[in-house]
Amino acid sequence: MENLVLNDVWGLEIAIEMTFLAIASFSIVLAYLSYLEGRIRDALIGGIVATVLPILSLIILNLHLLKPEAAYLVFTSFQPRSWMPWGATGITLLIVSSALFTLLAKYGRQGLIVNLVGVIASLIGILVALYTGLVLAYERGIPFWHSAIVPIISLLMGIIGGASVYTIIRPSDTRITLTLGVTLLLLLVAYIAHIHLALIGPRAASYSAQVALENPLFIIGALLALIGGAIGLTTLKIKTQYIAVVLAATGLIAILLLRVVLLTSGAWELPII
Repeated sequence: MENLVLNDVWGLEIAIEMTFLAIASFSIVLAYLSYLEGRIRDALIGGIVATVLPILSLIILNLHLLKPEAAYLVFTSFQPRSWMPWGATGITLLIVSSALFTLLAKYGRQGLIVNLVGVIASLIGILVALYTGLVLAYERGIPFWHSAIVPIISLLMGIIGGASVYTIIRPSDTRITLTLGVTLLLLLVAYIAHIHLALIGPRAASYSAQVALENPLFIIGALLALIGGAIGLTTLKIKTQYIAVVLAATGLIAILLLRVVLLTSGAWELPII
């Protein structure tokens, strides 16, 4: 398989960037839901997380592009057919809308404006979670990424990221811990389905799937997702802060490791001359 070349461009730093976005994406959703329940403190924490982490993501992305002018061109030379400028715009809008929502919630604003901003920020958050999968799924040159399941995986990772943050904030809220546990199990199922389809797919996709299965990070990430899912289900009967923290840490580490495997296992098939 001399003509199959693994991706060495998007690695750990992009996995961290995408994980930050995953955490932020549904932190703002849960922040708005917390605001609707009158939990202002929880809403403020989620809003801050959804503001700060995307900023860090843009910094990582800028450093990864090596030159500041390259990041500048992503915005100024907007290419509608590329998901990169759409993503950069979405991340920027997430920062702005999350910051505005946080300020409105902080200073006790109520009524139509804060609810409108909360809804808009939440929708942007969901779209940003999907973006981290769409930017890969539309990469036709790497068959392992070019799959309709990848955006679903990214959406599930977003839910896990936000739910992990709120599991730490509200460890006794079984709605959140149960959601986190169930979503971790769904992520594991979706990820395994993705690898299975890749194994029976094109030559490059099959090769990538084999590389992923042999990667120790996949085994660790899959086990953490399984363990986290089981822990999440047990929180219906067992409610302690320590279990909640372990559950949250398990979820965050699992999505980071599985994203690293997804990125680093992608392979191009070079033409044989």
